[in-house]
Amino acid sequence: MPLFSRRVLQRVLDENAAFLPARELSNICNLLNTVRDDYLATEWEQVILNAASKIGSIEYEPRLRGLRKPDLLFKSKSSFEFVADITTASDKGLNRRNPVDALHEEFERHQRKRKLLAGGFRLRIDSQSRSIYRGSNETIALKLPKRAEFNTKIFNAEFHRFMDSVCRMPDQYHACHAHCFDTSVYFSYDPRNRGRNSGHYLSFTVANRIGKNPVYNALKSKGDQLKAVGYNGIRGIFLCDGGCQSLRAGPTWANFGRDEVVRHFLKQFDSVAFVVALVVREKSSSSKRDIIVESTLYSLATRGAHGELQAIIAQLLRRIPKLVDTPENALRQHKLRNGLSGRCWGNLVMGSNIRMSARVLLEILAGEKTLSEFERDFGLKPGGNPFKQMLESGRLISEVSIERRPDEDDDVIALRFGNRDAAVRPFSVSPSKTVE
Repeated sequence: MPLFSRRVLQRVLDENAAFLPARELSNICNLLNTVRDDYLATEWEQVILNAASKIGSIEYEPRLRGLRKPDLLFKSKSSFEFVADITTASDKGLNRRNPVDALHEEFERHQRKRKLLAGGFRLRIDSQSRSIYRGSNETIALKLPKRAEFNTKIFNAEFHRFMDSVCRMPDQYHACHAHCFDTSVYFSYDPRNRGRNSGHYLSFTVANRIGKNPVYNALKSKGDQLKAVGYNGIRGIFLCDGGCQSLRAGPTWANFGRDEVVRHFLKQFDSVAFVVALVVREKSSSSKRDIIVESTLYSLATRGAHGELQAIIAQLLRRIPKLVDTPENALRQHKLRNGLSGRCWGNLVMGSNIRMSARVLLEILAGEKTLSEFERDFGLKPGGNPFKQMLESGRLISEVSIERRPDEDDDVIALRFGNRDAAVRPFSVSPSKTVE
């Protein structure tokens, strides 16, 4: 599942064909059709190029005098121009070294296997690190083995005895400790905490070193490349959120905030005049969930150039499409769905008529989704299948309409049902006729 809807991305690719070479466009399509850890970087690049092309003219990877080509050369209608590279910061390297998500997934799998779904479990992971503060050289590393060693070092015979004990005596406290030189994971179960599971471990995404963290590393890689661009004007970087906690964080006693890291970078690289940070935020309420992009411009340009640059970035941001998920969830779902499926409309509205996902209905008709899976996905109780209820009451479909949603990856199908029909129910006497 992508960060932006697949329909929007296809529209972006179609529009970007105006300035992308055919071979490059084909390569980008192949990248977007492949499950990769850096999938989101391709999305961000194409969306930013597309937004920039709508507020001025751009050249993709222009041939300048230097040894390297930047991602784009932008010229506004007022002849203001700059070259820029687009990069994405993520915690993927930290996540590989600290496979907490994989540990949680495997632990949850064991809970589901034994039908221990009422909660009460607590997971604690020790850290190899001892002294973490702003400026310390040590990085946080959890005492977790490689994922391939989980079954021998964590989910071993002792763990299975622990889970079996919980099954046999669910009203008692149980604990288990997976421990060796590189592993220290505590599992516990407390019946008093049923209804929820909990976990505890040190955050391994803190940027305690200002010059060595995902934000600075992403900027430095592009800063080194921009040095080799033969261009005398303004050079900048678009820094995008690919699932990076330090990109969203402010300063703490242990952590350098994004502002501090970016400004430190700009002091080190006089080849870069500006950085635009595009950060994904999730705002949820009881009625809706919004995914928004916040932008911050860090600029060393002169006052007049800074003002024009600020106006251009504001225009560009307004042309970035609506996001459909956070980077972390988008990448997780992208891998689970093998990259080729967007988000379905997740509602089922029942009553005298039915409104539902057009894709889900097609999957049922195609045999890709069974009726039992349909009932499970929407939490229908036995006998709660709305189609069966309509058929049993003798009401057939009288009208079908489609609510198109071009910026989402699904449409809504509305099914209207007529009055009771003798075609599928016993004959009856009309209520208007009385027996004399």
